[in-house]
Amino acid sequence: METWRAMLRGAESLLDEVVAGRRLLHHWVRLCLGMAACSAVYGAVLGGWHGPRLAVYSAIKLPLVLLLTSAFTVAFSWIAAVLLGLRLRFGQVAVLTFLALAAGSLLLVSLAPVAWIFTVCSPPPSNQARTAHNVLYLLHTGFVGACGITGTATLWKALARIELTHIKQPKRTLRAVYGVWVAAFALVGGEVAWALRPFVGSIYMPVHFLRSDALAGNVYEFIFTDIVPHLLSRL
Repeated sequence: METWRAMLRGAESLLDEVVAGRRLLHHWVRLCLGMAACSAVYGAVLGGWHGPRLAVYSAIKLPLVLLLTSAFTVAFSWIAAVLLGLRLRFGQVAVLTFLALAAGSLLLVSLAPVAWIFTVCSPPPSNQARTAHNVLYLLHTGFVGACGITGTATLWKALARIELTHIKQPKRTLRAVYGVWVAAFALVGGEVAWALRPFVGSIYMPVHFLRSDALAGNVYEFIFTDIVPHLLSRL
């Protein structure tokens, strides 16, 4: 709880410890546990429109999306930082990477009541509920994406603290590292989310934990070639 209390107070003391390289494993474990718990709550709401079975699946899959996205980007983020001239320890980058999406999951769980209201007010899944499905899909995708990007503000706060320590770095280096890290989150997170699909479910297909076409296409293609054109046609 100590790590999460620090986050609720602005993460100032937590960032100081990460920048100093203290208790990195301690904070990493607690960030993983908190991220999984918060995103599981939102995942249950996310999948609840399609019934209890998908609610349980999404409560498992959304934490997996955040944890896997963090894990897959750690090595790249560390290498990118070194190549750009910011020499941090691997453990420091690991904690900062998980911290960003942990902060995002904390924001997500605060939005769970709002998402639940939209869910219970929507018509039940059916072939005629395509518009409701698309609206809910965009709502949840927007919430998850916005919370994830907002969570990366902790990365910038950490980089600002690095600038104030003995590790002096020009602003352009810090901006470049931050931009690369955020881009990695967006690209990797989108693909992991598409493969696991912790979404509201399909109105045409039965509920599966992992669909047979999990690796076909990507989330951006689906949004801009299926969901958005349908919603525009309803205007």
